[in-house]
Amino acid sequence: MDGITASEQLIIFSRYIGQQVAISYTLNDEEETIGTLAGIKENALLVNIDGINRWIPLYDGIKLSQIKLLLKPLKKLTSSIIVAANSLPVQAFITPYYQSLGFDMPVFIAPGHPCNCKYVYELELADYRSAEEIQEQNDTMFVVHGDRRRF
Repeated sequence: MDGITASEQLIIFSRYIGQQVAISYTLNDEEETIGTLAGIKENALLVNIDGINRWIPLYDGIKLSQIKLLLKPLKKLTSSIIVAANSLPVQAFITPYYQSLGFDMPVFIAPGHPCNCKYVYELELADYRSAEEIQEQNDTMFVVHGDRRRF
């Protein structure tokens, strides 16, 4: 998304360590790759893909890949999750609890930031498809386009 720096993206991603991500590379037409966000450092995300940890750099002005968290919209909250959240000892724990379960939550970056209160999906850093749905689309693309690179 325009208007959000790489360091601001890292702030958002850091709240979702342990969640699945979809990665598409802008330099080639490969299918989306699914991995698990394992960590961050000053300019990169650590993603575990098929048991291998890979650092994926984020830069301002250069987009080598598109990385999206695989999150669920809040409308998918169940009553049992809401009850569990409301039973937490401090109200401030509710948002991190929902994030740990993979729900899309409004972000806070810094006071007065134009992206505050927007959902991760609105910032184009999340996808509401499941890993299974993405794999089905990848399989469909393979059948339609006959991707020979995978052989």
